[in-house]
Amino acid sequence: MKIQDGLLVLLEYTLRDAKGEVVETSADDGPMEYVHGQGDLPETIEANLFGQERGFEFSVTLPEGEAYGDYNPDGLISVPRDSFPADAEIVSGDWIEIEIEPGDEDGNPIENAEAEMMEAKVIEVSADAVSLDANHPLAGQSVTFEMKVLSVEVLDEAAEGEASESEAK
Repeated sequence: MKIQDGLLVLLEYTLRDAKGEVVETSADDGPMEYVHGQGDLPETIEANLFGQERGFEFSVTLPEGEAYGDYNPDGLISVPRDSFPADAEIVSGDWIEIEIEPGDEDGNPIENAEAEMMEAKVIEVSADAVSLDANHPLAGQSVTFEMKVLSVEVLDEAAEGEASESEAK
């Protein structure tokens, strides 16, 4: 079966950073599953996969910013140290999960809006503040995906409903 929009695709993959070092691989994390045409993968990858079948292998390098966005200096934030539990061991280089309260363009809280959780890298810790970088670790870098199509299947209606519900959350 050829890959087209709405089909469930299972991929074996290796992700390499700009230096060619392996960042992630399905050998460790298991195959990647996605529904083609829903925009879950970068457009360049979906374009390479469209019309292909089980067994198809390819490698594609995405330019800086295409896979994980451009590096955004606004992603560097300083959080008061007392926003964290006093006994929290916060170390430079660690990744921590933080809660982001939605706000308008002036920074005022938005009523009845749900907070979002995100990961940020600890850049520096002082007595008064913790400096964080909320950019994706590969933001602003070119990356290379090596992929192999393991299967192409029709998405059954029950699974499609579950996928739509989880995406809406």
